Order: sequence, then structure tokens, then C-alpha cells
Amino acid sequence: MNAIIENLRTCLEERDISGFLEAYEGIVSGADFRTGQLTGITQRIFPTVLRDMLASRALLAADVVRLWRLVRCGRLLVVDNDLLVGINALLDVAWREVEGPDAPLPTKLVTYREAAESIPGRRSARPAAAATSDGDVVPMRRIVMASAFTLGPVHLSDLMTFRKCVCASSQEREFLQAVRQFFPSLRAYPNVPLRNFMDVDSFVLRLSERHRRYSRAAQVDVLLCTEDEDPVAGFELDSVLHDDDEVRERDQLKDELFSLAAIPLLRIRADDTANVRAEDFYDLLVADSETLDRLRPRRLRPRRTHDMLVPAEVQVRRSAAKAHC
Repeated sequence: MNAIIENLRTCLEERDISGFLEAYEGIVSGADFRTGQLTGITQRIFPTVLRDMLASRALLAADVVRLWRLVRCGRLLVVDNDLLVGINALLDVAWREVEGPDAPLPTKLVTYREAAESIPGRRSARPAAAATSDGDVVPMRRIVMASAFTLGPVHLSDLMTFRKCVCASSQEREFLQAVRQFFPSLRAYPNVPLRNFMDVDSFVLRLSERHRRYSRAAQVDVLLCTEDEDPVAGFELDSVLHDDDEVRERDQLKDELFSLAAIPLLRIRADDTANVRAEDFYDLLVADSETLDRLRPRRLRPRRTHDMLVPAEVQVRRSAAKAHC
């Protein structure tokens, strides 16, 4: 048995209420013992011992005040109505002895009978099975546990495989759908590294070493391209995390790289990042349609490929060299 539980049990066996209350107050949440063992002591053994101590008037004044505080703050649950009445009967005298004769008297513990009578117009019939031999109603307490939930998109397919979605979050997935609907003639790709559509090595030499290091791992949330995979614009999803000074500095580096590459970069921030959907992002794009319409290419430049002509004498020399070998 756990040492804490054994100590509490020993105190009750020796009728040491002071030691029991002191040990009980010292218990912290997360202690190494089973909750069922502690409940068995406080709800089975302790009420019997306390009832005997109240009947014999053997409780010390300090123990009465300490017991009242534990029950009052909810740390110790006492469900027997006669125990609550007994504590209230000794409370005034014990309080004056501990706190002084001029101290204001504390509020008495609420008994279950008083709690039922405090609700006006509520009278419930007494079931025959709920009556004791003395005719008193067995006190009962109803505990209601309420949980609050909010609706949000959940993709269970991501939890059942080792594969990972290209979009880093459901917010990016919803935004990607909105961009594809707003630009049906263009192509949108998520999480594209900057080096995949920027010739960083050509212009990064004009920047600092910090720009050079940042460009190696930086990526854009959504890249908008033509049918020939030419970049048109980039989109970044902002949130409250981007208000941090360090993140804001990285965003500035990305803005400078896009400016050197002559590619527009637009930042979109939703009000509710947890529950935002594609329809909400689409409304944001429509609200800024005057700016976004300038991104649409007026003429799609086709990317043509041509076969290169190789001089005939080069082929002859190569074939002759192979023959001599």
C-alpha cells in the first residue's frame, strides 16, 4: 500500500483527526497513489470516525476550523447531512477560540436539506425506497459535467497512414481550394521552395549572408503559375504567430527576395484560423479582386521547345574516334 494512504489510515485508526487533516492538506495533485484508495478512506472510514468524535465532543477547536475550511473550499467531500450539522454546531465556539472573540463568525456549511429548500416552488415526491427508518430523506447530490466543443474540419485520412499531405494544415488546404476556384485558368501549388521558381544564385550575391541562408530553406505557402509552369504570384497565410518580431523579420526577408525576382507576394489573414473554410477564403479574395485581377496574365505565353542542330563533322569525328578505339 502507498505510504500516503497508509499514513491516513493509521491516523484514523488511532482517532487522530489532527494528524489526518494535516496529512490530507499536504496531499498535492498528481501524487503517487490510486484515487480509489483515497476515496475509500475519505468516504468510508473517515465519516465513521468523525461521527464518533462529534458525538463525544472530542474534536479540538483547531480541527473544527480546519475541517470547515477543507469542506468549504471543496477539497474534502462530506455527503452525510448529520456530519455537516455537527460541524456547524461546533463552528462558532471553535472559531472564537482560534481566531479570537472579536473575529466575525464564518458562514455555516450548507446542508443538503437547506439547499433543497432554497429552491422556491420545487417539491419532489419522496420515493419509498429513498426514506430511512427515521423518515428522513437520504441526501443525494447530482453532479453535471459539461464540455464545450467547436466545429472544425477534421481529416481522419491523415491519421490512418504514414503518408503526409502536401498541405501543412487544414487552413492551407482550404485556402488552396479557394485560390484554384478564383483562378481557374491558372495552376496553384502548395509549399513550393523558393529555389524551385527563383534563380536565387543569380541575385542573392547582392544580398547579405542572412538572405543567402534564408533562401536555402524558405518556401511559399501557395504558388500561382501559368499552364507552362511560369510563376505568376505567391500567397502567404498569416496568423497571430506572424506578429512575433522574429517571424516578422523572416517575412521581411521573403518579401525582399520576391521583390528581386519581380514576383508579387500577397499575404492573407483569416479572422478565425481554426474554423476557416474555403468559402471564407474565397470571400476574402473577392473583396480584394481589384488587386488580384491584375495578376491574371492578359496573354498566355506558350513555352515552345526546339531541336538543336548539331554540326555533322562533330558527329563524324566522334564516330571515327570510337572506331579507332
